[in-house]
Amino acid sequence: MSIIAPLEIKKLKQLFHIKNNNTSNGPLVLSVRLGEKHGSFAITDKSGNELYQLFYCTTDEWNEKELTNFLTSYPALNNSFYQVQVAYDFPHSILHSSKEYKQEDAGLLLSSLGFNSGNANVITEPIAEWQLNNMYAVPKEIQEWVNSIFPVSKFRHQYSLEMKNINSVSAGGSMLVDFRKDDFTMLVTKGSEFLFAQTFDYSTPADVLYYLLKTCQQFSLSQQELQLQLSGLVDKQSSLYNELHQYFITIVFREANWNVSNEYPAHFFTSLNDLAKCAS
Repeated sequence: MSIIAPLEIKKLKQLFHIKNNNTSNGPLVLSVRLGEKHGSFAITDKSGNELYQLFYCTTDEWNEKELTNFLTSYPALNNSFYQVQVAYDFPHSILHSSKEYKQEDAGLLLSSLGFNSGNANVITEPIAEWQLNNMYAVPKEIQEWVNSIFPVSKFRHQYSLEMKNINSVSAGGSMLVDFRKDDFTMLVTKGSEFLFAQTFDYSTPADVLYYLLKTCQQFSLSQQELQLQLSGLVDKQSSLYNELHQYFITIVFREANWNVSNEYPAHFFTSLNDLAKCAS
């Protein structure tokens, strides 16, 4: 296992590049995650358990030049893959009851979140496990690039992915919180009921606490009974974790189940691991 030193390519800033020196003769799966200011990929075996390469970067914005940098900087993306899985991690999303869903309302509902239909595509995904539809927007430039480079890829929204990976229900409520460098997603359930999904920007631990505590208040969730499930870029020795631990009794990390060892906490890459395991 080798950790390739970070490098900076114009606006594209590499945070992690993990490369396993083992090789595989079996089918490979590529999992790609793209958000407003971040991008990552993992190359795994078909089961999603064996990790061969992982890359994680941030950018000021995605445009044609940065998408080209993303592709050309990592020749492994040009390999042949058994399957390509893509997760769109953009914040313009509304979860709506399947029973009340109307396709013609999708754009109107998203416009209430500040969505501009002129430069994005509206997509609707059913989430049968929760009897919901996820209506979300993907920038046209991003989706056209994905369709061009990975024409047979399977895609889904990050919320849809996380909702399918909620593997326990708590009578006291559960919060799945996934951190990136400057923002985080929060999904909230209580018992068998799905309550809330949202993406928030943050710059300090106080910002995160504000949104978490306000959500608890809004949905009458007890901080003593709630289970807080963390993943992404939060370290157990960080000031952010210490602040969370003062306000929430039960905190667990959702960890990636890679058959590989490296210097980074396994929960940093849980979302990519979840995506890899969607391959069939």
